[in-house]
Formats: sequence, structure tokens, C-alpha cells
Amino acid sequence: MSKTLSTALVGLVRFATAYLKPYRRVSTRAQVAEMLVPVVRVPSKVGDLVFTVPTQRSAYEPMHLQENEPETIRWLDSLPCDEVLWDIGANNGLYTIYAAKALGLRVLAFEPSASTYAVLTRNIELNRLDDRVDAYCLAFDDHSHLEHLRMASTEAGHSMHAFGQDHSVQGEIKTIFRQAVPGFSIADFCTLFNPVLPDHIKLDVDSIELKILHGATEILGARVKTVMVEVEGDQIGHQIRTFLSGLGFVEDIDYATGLGHTRNCLFRRVP
Repeated sequence: MSKTLSTALVGLVRFATAYLKPYRRVSTRAQVAEMLVPVVRVPSKVGDLVFTVPTQRSAYEPMHLQENEPETIRWLDSLPCDEVLWDIGANNGLYTIYAAKALGLRVLAFEPSASTYAVLTRNIELNRLDDRVDAYCLAFDDHSHLEHLRMASTEAGHSMHAFGQDHSVQGEIKTIFRQAVPGFSIADFCTLFNPVLPDHIKLDVDSIELKILHGATEILGARVKTVMVEVEGDQIGHQIRTFLSGLGFVEDIDYATGLGHTRNCLFRRVP
């Protein structure tokens, strides 16, 4: 029904503007498209969280904030408001905005997809968080290099991309576009740019989580208190658990109790 209605509305706009001169026709249609971009408002204890949703894919997460990943919300709710979160694989900024605006955390957000990054920065603007959130369009890896983000869809809000390889956690990517992206190890990124360092890391990139962790060995062992990693697959899960255990982290298997099956695993560094 929604697709049929959308198609009909597009046809109506095209028909209504068909008589215009070429430039005016294009300009008018562009203006209509801009004016029709919806905004979703999600209630929170400090007022509405505001999200622009220019694509169908980007509409889902804001409208399901509390139920999509309840374990992530529970973890974020437990973090002290004066600490720093790195959101690696931030997508459109759902948890970045929640952490910064509703909870008062300082956030660095990293999202390599250009179209999704544009939505992320717009959401930061809409929520007036440019003094609390810094967002960067780059990828992390276990070493620093220029590479490509393999994408099965360039639609803003889409996931299951992979940086520097042709498969995600769901298997081979049917790549329709390769976006050139600068990639850094977290160690090199910190040395080069001296960013505010994380107390907590959220890591969800659907592909090279373990390589990113390897590139962050020093700060993980020295200062990071908690790490939430999206884990899919027994083998990679075992490798991530073994690696983080070697740095003094233990998995908190109780934090998601009562929430049902979860794919996000929380690790805490033992003092």
C-alpha cells in the first residue's frame, strides 16, 4: 500500500511540474523533495530526540529505539554522564544522539558511508549537539591505509558494508559501489590527531570488529572501561572474547538478562 501511494504521489508531482521550463522544473521537484523529508521525534527524559529520515531504511531505527536493541539502551543508561563514548559504526546516529542528548555523554561518532554520514551530521545539527558530539567519515582497521567500503546499497541508513574486504558477517557482499575511504588503526588515529579518548566503546561494523580491536590494543588495555561489540558467529565470537580477555576484560553475561536473545556482547575491564 505504502509503495503504491508513494508511486502515485511521485507521479502527481511530475505531472504538476511537467509544463515548467527545464531549470524551474528540476528546481521545483528538488524543493518538494527537500520539504517532504520527514522528521521523527522520539520522547526522552530531556525532551524529544530528533531524527531526519530521508530514506525508507533510515526510518526504522528511530521509530524502534527502545525495542530494537534494549541491551544497548540498558548499557548506555548505566554510563556516567561525564564520560566519553566512541560510537564506531554509528550509522545515522541513533545511539550517538541518545547518549549525548538524553544521557549527557561526550561522544565521538565514526561512520564511513558518505550517505549515512550526511544523515548522522544532520541529526547532530537538529539536536544542537555540535558542542558534545564530533562525527568523522572514516573507517577503522588494524592498520592505516586507503581502501574501499564495499556496499550492497548506498541508501542512507543501510548496513552490512565492509571496509577492505568483500564479505560481511552475513557472507559475500553483492557490491554495487566501492566508496573510497581513509582507514586508520585506532592507535594511529590517536597518535596523529590526539582526540578525546574513550572511556567506553560501542563497536558495530558488521564485518571487521576483531581487526579494529587489534588496532586499539593500547587504549583498550590502558583506559577503556567497557566495550560493547556486536557479535555474530561462534568462531568470531570466540576470537573476540579471547582477545579482550587477554587485555583484562570479562564478559558481563548478566546485563541482558530478561531481554531475550541479543547479539551485542558487553565486556568490562577488571580493575
